[in-house]
Amino acid sequence: MRRLSDELWNRGQPVGYVSFLTALVHHGVIVEGLTSVQVASLDRAGPGDVAATPVEHHLLPRDLWFGYRVESFEGESLPVAMPEKALVDWCWLAEEQGLYPRLEEMEWSLLDRDRLDQLAVETGISYRRCLPPEGASRHDQARLRAEVVSRLR
Repeated sequence: MRRLSDELWNRGQPVGYVSFLTALVHHGVIVEGLTSVQVASLDRAGPGDVAATPVEHHLLPRDLWFGYRVESFEGESLPVAMPEKALVDWCWLAEEQGLYPRLEEMEWSLLDRDRLDQLAVETGISYRRCLPPEGASRHDQARLRAEVVSRLR
C-alpha cells in the first residue's frame, strides 16, 4: 500500500502538501477528528488512498503554492502548510465550494494575525471573507459546518 509520502513527493520535489482542515488540526488550531487527509496539489484532484487513510487532493492555483515546510506528520517527513497558510488555503477551498467554515471554533491565539493580514495582501484571500454571514445563528453555522465536512469526505 502506498504511503502519504508517495503521494506528496516526486523525485525529491513536493507535488502536494498537507493543508486545509488537516493542517489546522495538525497544528492544534482546530480540535476535530478528521477521517481523511486533505492535500493541496498542483497536478491532481480527487480521492486517493494511502495505507488505511483516505486522501482528498485539491488542485491549488500555482500562485498559492507556498507557505509550507517539511515536518513530521503521522510518522513521515512531509510538506505541511504553516497554520496561517492552511487557513488561507481552507478559505480558498470554502470560497471555491461556496461554503462558510466555522472559524469561531479556532484557537486564534495559535495564529499570527499579522501574518494572516500579510497573506491576505499577498493572495487576495482574507480569512474575514470566510466568516459566517452576518446574523447567522449558531444553528445555521452548525448546518453550514456540517455541509463543509460532508463535502470533504
